[in-house]
Amino acid sequence: MGNPEVLKCQNCQMPLELDSSLMDLSLAQRNLLVSSATQPLAPSIEIPQARLKRLNSVKKASDLKFQPSVLNNLESYVFLNGESSTLHTSRLDGDSGDEDEDDLTSKTLSSRINTLTNIFNILSSKSNIEYPVCQDCCDLLIHKLKSDYEDALKERDTYFEFLKRLNKQRELEQNENAHKNEAFEDERKAAEREDEELLQNLRKLEDTEAELDAQIEKLEQELKLKKEQEAENLARRNSQELEKLEFSKELQSLRNQYEFTMNSIDRLRKTNIFNETFRISHDGPFGTINGLRLGGLDEVPVPWQETNAALGQLILLLATMCSRVHFKPAGYILRPMGSYSRIEQFDPTTQEWHSCEAFSNGGFKLGKFFHKETSFDRAMVSILDVIGQITSHLSLERPADSEEIELPYTMHGDKINGMAIRLCGNKPGPEWTTACKFLLTNAKWLLAFSSVCSDEFHQPK
Repeated sequence: MGNPEVLKCQNCQMPLELDSSLMDLSLAQRNLLVSSATQPLAPSIEIPQARLKRLNSVKKASDLKFQPSVLNNLESYVFLNGESSTLHTSRLDGDSGDEDEDDLTSKTLSSRINTLTNIFNILSSKSNIEYPVCQDCCDLLIHKLKSDYEDALKERDTYFEFLKRLNKQRELEQNENAHKNEAFEDERKAAEREDEELLQNLRKLEDTEAELDAQIEKLEQELKLKKEQEAENLARRNSQELEKLEFSKELQSLRNQYEFTMNSIDRLRKTNIFNETFRISHDGPFGTINGLRLGGLDEVPVPWQETNAALGQLILLLATMCSRVHFKPAGYILRPMGSYSRIEQFDPTTQEWHSCEAFSNGGFKLGKFFHKETSFDRAMVSILDVIGQITSHLSLERPADSEEIELPYTMHGDKINGMAIRLCGNKPGPEWTTACKFLLTNAKWLLAFSSVCSDEFHQPK
């Protein structure tokens, strides 16, 4: 025979010894406990009529069909007849089975314990106390409830005392307000008396003010007559002074305009617009035009974008000088286009114009290995030739008494001062950088020669 289940205290988890009265509950007592704990005071959920009809049609336990989860949790249901208070176990499937007397007694006890467990669970769900509890835990709970009750009484007394103080403070405030009202009434009466006195003084002051206003009006009339006389005299003197002042201002203005005009003429005579537009200088080993370096060294590399921009400025300078002296280079057309400037060269053999690029990107050139001339090299040689043609033109057309035009560095073919101006696809080096510096120096001298020419020299013949 298996051991019966044992109920434990829900607080201390100690086994409980059940009273015999709990083991022998009658059907009416058990229904009273369950119904009183489970019956809602005001049911808020209405059971559908179809479900009520289905429940009323059940006659025995075998008619109930439960899910497996329900069957696993509840092994049986307890049914009692009206003649006996003894609990009997009836299985859901309706099979009673023939068991021996010991097994029947054990299962009857287990059913009673399960029934009591369900009753305790229902009671626990309706209160803050977990049932069942032992006698010691029950005493502790009673002691705790008494302590809570005493604390509630103390809190009530505290609130009552605080309310009493508030009422007393309110009475004191009402008395203070009454005294303040009396003092305010006295002050109001005093203020009214003071207002009356001030009104009387104000009336006296108003009378005095009227007398003074009359005197002031009389004096103002006399003063007005005197001011009119003085104003006439002053206006006459001011008109004379104003005429003198305007005349002196006009004279000084004419003098200032004359001086400013003369200074502007002198400044314009000394100003060379080409020198201001094309500033040619040097930066160490590099020649520069408008701050752009022309050349390149291994230790000081210069980007090709800067070199191309410098060549574009140089071609623009040559084109401007040709236009100023009304000269067209023989066999060349200058195309200044910034960093992508070109020079068109006429080939007498084919009678065609070929465009030479005065810019490069430093890319690989196959002619590098054969020292073959590139379009960039032809453009550089063309620049030398154009400078030489402009120099010759200025030398032929210069006045007889003027100095002979001579550039500081000689140019012959593709060399300037003995240094080649061609790269042949190679990387810029010291020689080419120096040759470019000499080239810019010759261009600066040529610019100076063209700037000192007379206006008659500029007119087309």
